[in-house]
Amino acid sequence: MRLMVKLQLRSVLSLTAVILIFAALLSFFIINARQSVPLVTAGAIILTVFAALGVSLLFFRFQIKPLIRILHRHEKNTLFKTHEQFAVFMDDLPLGVFIKDEQSRALYLNKYMDRVFSKANCIGKTPYNIFSRDIADRIAGEDRRVLAGENVIAEEVLTDKHGKERVYMTHKFCMHEGDKKRIGGISIEITLRKEAEYKLRILSKAIKNSPVCVLITDSEGHIEYVNPAFVNASGYSFAEVMGENMSIINSGHHPESFFSKMWEQVKSGGDWQGEILNKKKDGTKIWEFVSISPVTNNEGEITHFIAIKDDISKRKEVEEALRKAKEKAEQNDRLKTAFLANMSHEIRTPMNAIVALSGLLADPGLTVPEKEKYSAVIRENSEILLQLIEDIIDISKIEAGEITVRPSLCHINALMEEISDTFRLQVKESAKIRFTLDTSAFSGDVYTFADPRRLRQVISNLIGNAFKFTGEGIVEFGGRLYDGDKILFWVKDTGPGIEKEFHELIFDRFRQIDDSDTKSHRGAGLGLSISKSLVGLMGGTIWVDSEPGKGSCFCFTIPCNPSSSEEEAGHTDGLKEQIAPKRQGREDLV
Repeated sequence: MRLMVKLQLRSVLSLTAVILIFAALLSFFIINARQSVPLVTAGAIILTVFAALGVSLLFFRFQIKPLIRILHRHEKNTLFKTHEQFAVFMDDLPLGVFIKDEQSRALYLNKYMDRVFSKANCIGKTPYNIFSRDIADRIAGEDRRVLAGENVIAEEVLTDKHGKERVYMTHKFCMHEGDKKRIGGISIEITLRKEAEYKLRILSKAIKNSPVCVLITDSEGHIEYVNPAFVNASGYSFAEVMGENMSIINSGHHPESFFSKMWEQVKSGGDWQGEILNKKKDGTKIWEFVSISPVTNNEGEITHFIAIKDDISKRKEVEEALRKAKEKAEQNDRLKTAFLANMSHEIRTPMNAIVALSGLLADPGLTVPEKEKYSAVIRENSEILLQLIEDIIDISKIEAGEITVRPSLCHINALMEEISDTFRLQVKESAKIRFTLDTSAFSGDVYTFADPRRLRQVISNLIGNAFKFTGEGIVEFGGRLYDGDKILFWVKDTGPGIEKEFHELIFDRFRQIDDSDTKSHRGAGLGLSISKSLVGLMGGTIWVDSEPGKGSCFCFTIPCNPSSSEEEAGHTDGLKEQIAPKRQGREDLV
């Protein structure tokens, strides 16, 4: 376009110069013909002007050609440099740029495309010369759609010249060059982005299906995401916790300083791990092992926190059970040590009395009353030693699970009278204790199936303890129907009483309130433990109601099992009439 303007300019200048020179010559001839001074003068001026213009135009006409040539050369150089710079720019792009003709032959490819997909120059080649058949078919189909006027945006997987698959986002569009159509396109590689998205999907699925709770909060601790495990564990729905502070699950167990130190550590960029007692929506408290980590942006600023929580309530229960078991084992070890020391004392004391007094009985100078006195002491200590041995055998059988009960028809009234008569002998020796038997609650003879020997053993243990700890006062023993289908026995005393914290402990093996070597009462600490085991074997329960300074009441029950055989029917009528739905609580027994 610019070249045509230059050619027209040169033609106009040439024509104008010729006309001016011709006008100057014409003026010269007219002036000579008229011979007038003014006219000559005016003609000379006109002639001079036309001649000067004509000569100047001719000069400019013949000088402009090389000038135009210089300008044209400069323009060509400028265009060349621009083209060269554009080519360099296109080749340096980190994406593919291509132009194809209507047969899908490559007319232009920047170096990126050629470098990635071909071991040789791709110009003039179709997709079938570069890619596999299936990929080429797809590309050719897209090219036909572009030529039909459609803009195509496709995510495609292409294999480079090394056989590696790459993912591209390709934009294809139609171009016009005169009456010809061209296919232009830009391909941007998104392989790394797709790999990142794939890894993100894996991580997202892992978090979603993780059995541990995952929370993501903003920099101020407001919840932005929780996984399904958190929803299941806490009872809160996703919507209920969105935007809430993490304190929504705070149980209040830990002091404020605990959380202040935690947030101080994570906000300074460090990780925090520890055990926290949190709560569910319903208020249930659970122990969790929590790990909190900060998330930073490119500038190093904390934008989010990620908290991972694992329920360790069962582990804490196991740890607590192990701790208690350890304490129990250590306690049992101490108790057994104390028991063995006590047993040594309990055995040695009556044995010393027996041996010493037996030797004195051989003295011929002893009087009859002295011999009777020594014999009674020997008999008493022998019974103590025999009872101790029986207790040791019983506790051993109980621990081995070998002790059994042998139920038979038992006359409860007669058994209680027999036990009472036995202990009245001890009352005669100590006028400071008043012993009573209360069977007034029974309206007649009571029979039931029980083991009389074991029942007598339990009652005797309780009464013996009452006498042992009551130096002066009252010991009462009685029974009645209880809770409709049980028989209740009780032994009350006016002794020193027992603190509430020892009410359960005194029934444990080897336990006594005073385990010291200087205790004021004799005994191995086995009687109540044996009694509890025997009552349990007979299907009953045993307990104590006591307060310091108010005495004690030991109670136990056994099932009421009347006979239904014809031979024993005469003994059970009175019992059946007494079994009624009347219930009385333990609080009225003391």
